[in-house]
Amino acid sequence: MINAPDTPDAFEIFPWNRNFETGIQEIDEQHKVLVNILNRLAWHFASDSSELSADHVLDELLSYAAFHFQFEEKIWNKALGEDGMARNHHDAHQMFFVQIHELRKSGEPQEDVLTNLFDFLTRWLAFHILESDRRMALTARMVEKGCALNEARERVDSELSGSVSVLVNALLEIYGKLSSSTIQLMREKMARHRAEDDLQRLQNERLSQALEEQAGEYQQHLESLAYNDALTGLRNRNGIIRRIRDCMAEAELADNSAALVSIDLDHFIDLNECLGEDAADRLLGLLARRWLDAIPADACLARIGGDEFALLLPDASQAESRLEALRLTARQPFELDGAEVSVTFTAGVVLFPDQAVQDADILLRQANSTLYRAKHEMHGGWLYLDAGEQNQYHARQLLLDDIRRGLSYEEFRLFYQPKVNLRTGEVLGAEALIRWQHPQKGLLSPIHFLPGIEHHALNVQVGEWVLRESLQQMQRWDKQGVELNVSVNVSAFQLQSGDFPERLKHILSEFPQIDPGRLDLEILETAALGELDRAVQTINECRELGVRFSLDDFGTGYSSLSYLKRLPVDTLKVDREFVSGADGSRENLSILRGIVGLSGVFGKQIIAEGVETIRQGQILLSLGCEQAQGYAMSPPVEPDRLPEWITNWKTFPEWQEYDGS
Repeated sequence: MINAPDTPDAFEIFPWNRNFETGIQEIDEQHKVLVNILNRLAWHFASDSSELSADHVLDELLSYAAFHFQFEEKIWNKALGEDGMARNHHDAHQMFFVQIHELRKSGEPQEDVLTNLFDFLTRWLAFHILESDRRMALTARMVEKGCALNEARERVDSELSGSVSVLVNALLEIYGKLSSSTIQLMREKMARHRAEDDLQRLQNERLSQALEEQAGEYQQHLESLAYNDALTGLRNRNGIIRRIRDCMAEAELADNSAALVSIDLDHFIDLNECLGEDAADRLLGLLARRWLDAIPADACLARIGGDEFALLLPDASQAESRLEALRLTARQPFELDGAEVSVTFTAGVVLFPDQAVQDADILLRQANSTLYRAKHEMHGGWLYLDAGEQNQYHARQLLLDDIRRGLSYEEFRLFYQPKVNLRTGEVLGAEALIRWQHPQKGLLSPIHFLPGIEHHALNVQVGEWVLRESLQQMQRWDKQGVELNVSVNVSAFQLQSGDFPERLKHILSEFPQIDPGRLDLEILETAALGELDRAVQTINECRELGVRFSLDDFGTGYSSLSYLKRLPVDTLKVDREFVSGADGSRENLSILRGIVGLSGVFGKQIIAEGVETIRQGQILLSLGCEQAQGYAMSPPVEPDRLPEWITNWKTFPEWQEYDGS
């Protein structure tokens, strides 16, 4: 598998903007997830490496879009009923999937398929968030405040016209341009790879003495194709990446002493349409020559694609003066076919080296992200990467590095919380719960580190460590005469990683003495939402290996009964929220009763988590739920202490003798 940079989602070709907010927190958070996935999709399309295939990321986007559409349609239907707005919105969602299917199955060359797909996704998602969902949210809020539906629609139409409409159209234009820039990156990348492949083949060939001179000339030609832009003669993206790496490798380079500038020409699309493509290309060439005269000899100017440039300044103190020089030279008129044309630009500036970023590709993506923020905040000027953003990025990088170090130094631990039959006291197994014995911070619970790797490859690495450690601990207990079933939490990212069944098979093969039927994989409801067929297939492939599945935190997700009926899980785990509130809330008690009833209807076992009092156990027994785990029986304990607990454990008399009264 090709290794990708640590944070592909840092490539914000579709940066989030507060203008996207609908005012409904849940929908805004889901929009952010969709934007995040689209950014990663752009990374896979446009970068030189990726750890997952673009098809897999696109499948992830479609899966989450299905979940998001279902969630927001419930909100619109609740607020607007069977009104035509809600129906039209639903039809638009369905057409989204139809269009994606048609584009993927078009039979066109791969480059054209990727181009059309990404162009459609960027424009559709921008319109979906900015116009469609915003309109629905405003209408729904007005109806909820008592406004008649027709009046609400009229007021929303009025509110979204005028200056707001201009803003929306401007944002849609910007994000359409982002799509075009990415497509240009893809095309240059494919051409560059072909040239680099030819160059590599040439370097590996043994040419005879008579062909050495000719081969040398051809090699220079290929290097020019691989690292230079044919239109302007400047470096291309690959060329400036190589220069950035050379600059970062200098041992005496002080922190933040160099600068990387991402530059985008303003309104170049209008110039292109007005002048024609040939004249616009000549303008880019003339501008490049002027700019080369305005930068220091040790700087590097590159054309990244379209009307985007990048400038590497080894001396960051010159950034302001050189940007001013570029602005002045660009504003001097160009004579093109009898017309005078001047150019303005917007730029984003990132200083380096910095402890948080030590990779040239990531540095360039940071500069691009700062550029697009500048397009929103100060069009026609330049913006430096915000210190707060650098700190946030730095903090995540430190956490990722710390987790890698923790894995290599075996600092992670598994604690085990027993599962019991409340009435008989029988120990049914234990749930493996990860902890981090940090050398400076002490024992850390998962909330301090798992969220940081939710959509990162480290998530899979940590998940596989938990599986192996759990199976190894089962072997140790077996040797002590303590045979226990163990359940392990599997994240949605790990389950949907594509090759999860095959990797699970490999892990199980390392422990042939352990019956796979003793291993229970706990998944969240959200891991199965979206592409249900794919989730069912993955689970079934794993079940063929002998393992069992439980649906964790049941009742907190958005699963319909049809989902529950089709999911091939063995057990439902009742979320602790309903258990802890059962003795003080009729609503929680009713939900708990309903969940227990559903388990019987669908032939699933049921177990409650979070039992903390004797009374809660009595309520569960009265509802017919006898299996549970929680602090009333035992907190999560270290593996060496669990056999002793099993020996001493006895159920409470109140549970053993409970008759339902």
